[in-house]
Amino acid sequence: MEELMWLAIGAAAVFIIETGGYLYWRFLGRGSLKLYMNEGQRPESDFKVIETFKTSTQKIALIEVGEEVWVYSNGEIMFGTKQDENEYAEVIVHVPMAAAKEAKRILIIGGGGGISAREVLRYDEVEEIIAVDIDAEMMDLGKNFDRLVSFNEGALNHHKVSTRIEDGRSFVEQSLESWDVIIVDIPEPTERCPSLSRLFSLEFYHQLKEHLNPGGVLSIACSTVNLMPEYMWSIEKTLKECGLFTIPFHNFSNKTGVDWGYILASSLPMQPDDIRLKVTVPFLTEGRLKDVLELPYYLINHGNKGEIQTDQNNVLLDIVRRELNN
Repeated sequence: MEELMWLAIGAAAVFIIETGGYLYWRFLGRGSLKLYMNEGQRPESDFKVIETFKTSTQKIALIEVGEEVWVYSNGEIMFGTKQDENEYAEVIVHVPMAAAKEAKRILIIGGGGGISAREVLRYDEVEEIIAVDIDAEMMDLGKNFDRLVSFNEGALNHHKVSTRIEDGRSFVEQSLESWDVIIVDIPEPTERCPSLSRLFSLEFYHQLKEHLNPGGVLSIACSTVNLMPEYMWSIEKTLKECGLFTIPFHNFSNKTGVDWGYILASSLPMQPDDIRLKVTVPFLTEGRLKDVLELPYYLINHGNKGEIQTDQNNVLLDIVRRELNN
């Protein structure tokens, strides 16, 4: 009897040690989701971790939420196979495609997910799309992860699409090509990745301007503008400083309560009333296009606010810091 008791105690001790070790690994150590998912970004419903991994620049988590897959980067939701992602992609792509004089050659910076490329491929006139992403792992997901490939309709494997694993700025600096539409869809700079500021700077926008064909346009993602409108104002001010004409636009998601901001920029003057959709898509109808191009009061830059982001300062990073500390 005593021997059985000691066996039970030993088994319990092993269980406690192993369980404690797992819990430490899972919640405090290298296996902790705290490294991959910020507390405020956790799904409200039950979720399953498909995979977590590190790249040279990011900590990536693939999370299953119901029928959807959410992709996290450095703790923040980057994108997912969900309806509001379709809305976001339609707005950032079809507004510049409608505004450009021609839309034959397209550059997408931050194109690893393949969702923007999917929308660009809806245009018969498109001859070539170059999708650039700094992470080979992210591009691999867009090309080979079956649930994401199904969502992006195999766009990154299409014969019109060329993919590049490279920093977007370095790619542009070394390129001799020019494009009709350039879409810059990258996260805002954060403490974990402050170098992203270089892809929003005056110096980089000058380079993008030089790589635009006559009548070409830029489309720049400006993060969650209902939380920090000055982020969009600063990007617009920076674009104007390098001689570009701008139209700010936005898309408020009724599902998430997030208002996403964007800037349309061109070397030629533009008017919102001149922008007409060239294709039919589920979300961005002509009626919604009018709403997208009309800013709500809280986004209108009445006082010419915002600062110019350069390679030498932290304008956008400071705005993000203030928002995170509020």
